[in-house]
Amino acid sequence: MILATYIGRRFLVSLGTILIALLTLVFLVDYVELLRRFSDAEAFTSLIGLKLALMRAPALLEDILPFLFLFSATICFLNLSRKLELVVARGAGVSVWGFLRAPFFLALVIGLASTFLFNPLATELKERSDRIEASLSDGIAASSADAIWFRQEGLDGPSIIRAANYDSSAKELRGVTAFLFNPDGSFQAKLVSLSASYRPGRWIFAKTRYMSGEGAADRFDRYILPTSLTPDQVNLTLLRPDRLSVWTLRRFIDTAAQTGLNTARFTLAFHSLLARPLFLMAMVTVAATVSLRLSRYGGVGKLALTGIIIGFLLYVATEIVSDMGSNGILNPVLAAWSPAVLAMLFGATALLYQEDG
Repeated sequence: MILATYIGRRFLVSLGTILIALLTLVFLVDYVELLRRFSDAEAFTSLIGLKLALMRAPALLEDILPFLFLFSATICFLNLSRKLELVVARGAGVSVWGFLRAPFFLALVIGLASTFLFNPLATELKERSDRIEASLSDGIAASSADAIWFRQEGLDGPSIIRAANYDSSAKELRGVTAFLFNPDGSFQAKLVSLSASYRPGRWIFAKTRYMSGEGAADRFDRYILPTSLTPDQVNLTLLRPDRLSVWTLRRFIDTAAQTGLNTARFTLAFHSLLARPLFLMAMVTVAATVSLRLSRYGGVGKLALTGIIIGFLLYVATEIVSDMGSNGILNPVLAAWSPAVLAMLFGATALLYQEDG
């Protein structure tokens, strides 16, 4: 336990150092981006931008958490190897699994805490920051990556709607552009509005510009667009899984499944959160495969670079599998758990080969 406590303390020091460095970098980049996006908004100030960046930081931290553990474990094990502490431990009969006992335990505890405690907090803060952003610019300044696109049917024909963001509590779209089509598929008109509120069977657009290509644009204080979407379909279509906490996702999936709607995206997000502790442990294992080599053998830098490349490839593979799971190509539960399981098996196989030949 003395050795495990020592290695655990060293791992926490590396984790804290990398956490501060990465979080500072992410915070500064996000803060500069907020200043750029809202520089023309009258109500926006640098203090509001600072508040928004701080509220968005926890959600951004969730995205970089696997890399945080990969880099921290790599640095920790490289330092132990460089100071020959691993040589002493091996001489005392401690195997590689003894070295990993404390990092595994910390990865498990931190992973569980991030899933069940940190994730609801990050989701709530991100939701509040989205509302503040929407109030600053009526949602028009949202980046195209966060924009919502969906197609719907109506009594007057189909339409395609783009919105900057969606407020699920008020069932309201912000920064809305709607392209209206006739029943035969020909273009009818374009609507541009600050907001659109959902009511059963219709969207109510506020302060709308109506452009049909036949003369000057018309303006309406209130424009009603029929829709065939039900309230459950609206939530399932417009809500993003990363906007729901792990506790809300389970209830949302059960409710949506009862209506017969496809919940693959939300099932994937829910099981990805459950698999996070195992994924963090897999990152520690991958780091161990490239950082437990003795420094006097040389090639430590190449091994560390190899670990970073493996982590990047694992991230890309995870994104590909997640896209396949969210689109129904793969079972969403399998898509959520397979990256963590395969990474753990890969790391364990490599360590067994290095340790026992």
